Amino acid sequence: MSKSRIDAGIPVLTEIIKTPGADAEIGKQAPPRTPQPQERPEVVDVPTIDGWLNEEWNRLERKIGGRILHQVMERLEADIEARVRDVLADALQMAVTTLANDIQQNLQATLQEVITQAVKDEISHMQTAKK
Repeated sequence: MSKSRIDAGIPVLTEIIKTPGADAEIGKQAPPRTPQPQERPEVVDVPTIDGWLNEEWNRLERKIGGRILHQVMERLEADIEARVRDVLADALQMAVTTLANDIQQNLQATLQEVITQAVKDEISHMQTAKK
């Protein structure tokens, strides 16, 4: 076997080796990506989309809007529920306190009237028995 036959299968530096998934055009390279500052991790780097119809943009807008609305509503529902619970607990506590104070005052006034009337009746009964 000659050395030239063995060397024929080895690529040289000037040859381009095609690999699966590589661009079909020779020399075509993907544009270099510039690093974006990572201010918000939820931002997704989306390449420019040319040739989309208005309907496709509208569909994408509705889809994203729906997701965001769902996320915001979940957060708002939990926050509103907590706030309503706190306000109702405060209102209920105030109502119970007010009701307890009213009951105490009414009971005190009623007992005072009943005792006063009982004393008057007893004194009147004693005066009648003396005569």
